[in-house]
Amino acid sequence: MSESRIDSAVSLEAARPLRWFVPALLILAVLLSTACSGPKKKEKLANRLVRGDVTTDELFNRATTLFQKRKFVDARRWLRVIEAHAPDSSVFPDVKLAIADSYFFDKMATYIEASVEYKSFLTHFPTHKKADYAQYQYAMCFFTEIENADRDQTSTFTAYTEFKNLIDRHPNSPYAGKAKEKIDLCLLRLAEHEFTVGYYYFRRGRGFEKSAESRLKGIINNYEGQYDPEKTYFFLAETLWRREKFKEAIFYYQNLARNYAESEYMPFVQDKLARWERIKEEGQDPGEITAEVPSDPLNTF
Repeated sequence: MSESRIDSAVSLEAARPLRWFVPALLILAVLLSTACSGPKKKEKLANRLVRGDVTTDELFNRATTLFQKRKFVDARRWLRVIEAHAPDSSVFPDVKLAIADSYFFDKMATYIEASVEYKSFLTHFPTHKKADYAQYQYAMCFFTEIENADRDQTSTFTAYTEFKNLIDRHPNSPYAGKAKEKIDLCLLRLAEHEFTVGYYYFRRGRGFEKSAESRLKGIINNYEGQYDPEKTYFFLAETLWRREKFKEAIFYYQNLARNYAESEYMPFVQDKLARWERIKEEGQDPGEITAEVPSDPLNTF
């Protein structure tokens, strides 16, 4: 075999693997590309809604089903799509209210989040047929946050105000009766708080009597029927006596003597009434005669 033919044969043998190697590289590249891209992403609900593949009613019905199963986070995901992309739909008011409810009934959410959504509904739809319900729920967001009598009562006062707004704006609402019951409870807690503060000043003694008097009188003037008159009258009378407002103090002592004859405060009341007679005769307070120290009134809360 000639030298040229030998060289040609060697070249052909060397090139043969390359004919398989190049296509193999292309196939491998395609496979790697497919593997890296992963599964096709699920199309967003918003895109399907905008394109018309799904209706707002269908989305809302699906969200309602999820809500009924207490899958509140999933329900909100569907509801938020309608809120963001279909504000002119007929179900939009119901969507706004459902979003608020999904926060209120979701134990993993907060009442603050719910209150924001109820307020948003009331701002957008103040005359809607469900506005009374939204107002009641808005008030409930604060009612559920009410603290004990010795704590800040901002939530109590806000709840009271919003329940009152419900009654003023929707007097014939089926929620008006519930609101009145909640108002009474709010006033009772506010009165208890005022007494707690007034009693604190009373215990502080000299220099704080004026503050105690203001708080205790505020209870009588602002919370009629929502406070304990027995202990309120007694400690107001004691405060007035300390301030040497004897005649005004006697008014409350006499009320206690007439209406609460079995009261634990009665020995103390009788002492003050006896001393009052001496004051009228002698012009000065003779000091304690038969007084007994009453128990701590805050233990009754």
